[in-house]
Amino acid sequence: MPLRDNRLAVVALYAALVLSAPAAHGASPAAGGGGSLVAAQAPTAAHGAGGGGSLVAAQTPTPAHGAGGPVIAKEDTMRTSVSPVLVSAPRVTLDEILDRVARGEARRDSLIHDATFLATSRAVRTGKDGRQELLMESVTRVYKRRPDRVRALQLRMYEAHPDKKKSGEGDDDTQPTFSASMSEDIVNFAFQPKARREYRYHIAGRDLVGDHLIYRIQFEPASALDVFMPRGLVWVDTKDFVIVRQEITFQQSPVPLFLKGIRRMTIERQRVDGYWVLSKVLMRIETTIPVPKFGRLFDFGIQQSDWTINQGLPDSVFAGTKPVKAQRGEVRLEVGK
Repeated sequence: MPLRDNRLAVVALYAALVLSAPAAHGASPAAGGGGSLVAAQAPTAAHGAGGGGSLVAAQTPTPAHGAGGPVIAKEDTMRTSVSPVLVSAPRVTLDEILDRVARGEARRDSLIHDATFLATSRAVRTGKDGRQELLMESVTRVYKRRPDRVRALQLRMYEAHPDKKKSGEGDDDTQPTFSASMSEDIVNFAFQPKARREYRYHIAGRDLVGDHLIYRIQFEPASALDVFMPRGLVWVDTKDFVIVRQEITFQQSPVPLFLKGIRRMTIERQRVDGYWVLSKVLMRIETTIPVPKFGRLFDFGIQQSDWTINQGLPDSVFAGTKPVKAQRGEVRLEVGK
């Protein structure tokens, strides 16, 4: 066989071996081995042919990239930074805040035409052993309607040390009395327009409670000689610009002959059907002389709950009562007559 025919036979044998060999790592190119197809042309000698050859297709798989192990994709993490943007705007002045509070309180007052609530008054004394004793509890249903109608029905009365000389009927020594006015001077007395000259104010802080911005404003007497006037701190909700909480202290007793001091007074409001109304009043009272049934030092509180507002109270609710002058103020309690 000529040398040329021997070379062609070797090429044909090599192509046959490649076709019969398994793909890399047991995977054929058709099965996704990732190899490329290479066509090898090998002319073979034909019997009786004058050097003519036939084409033999040879597929030679090439290893895929990373065929030696799993391919791990690396995810690029995008990092970016935004430069701060400074926003400048004029800050609301203290005088403007005080004007808005005065308007907000007047608006709250004007929106309430009639109201019904349950007033619970309690007096508690703490003994030397730390135990608290309930001295008095009064529960009263109060009906009020503009401009001059008010009715208070006492539902329950308890006294730890009742007066044995009295039968209990008609004894109103500890019965609170209520005004027909819808205003709550006990909350906003220092923020009424007429009081602006009597007090100094400054912003103590700002708090974000939920979506409500709350201003904390301190007030104190404008003159150092007014030692008997109250001073304190209020929380103002800027959505309605009404006072929602107040803490009051006295540098000296406003009634020094009777009161040794009111250590602290806390006043809170609650929102009922969109209206801010008085919720509770808490104070600790110390007197110069013992108060009958109470002593010298006791805690006193009034809680107003179960509110219904602007329900249109009929005249029959106030049958048997006389119109009263709508004095400003909310409630007065007389004890120890």
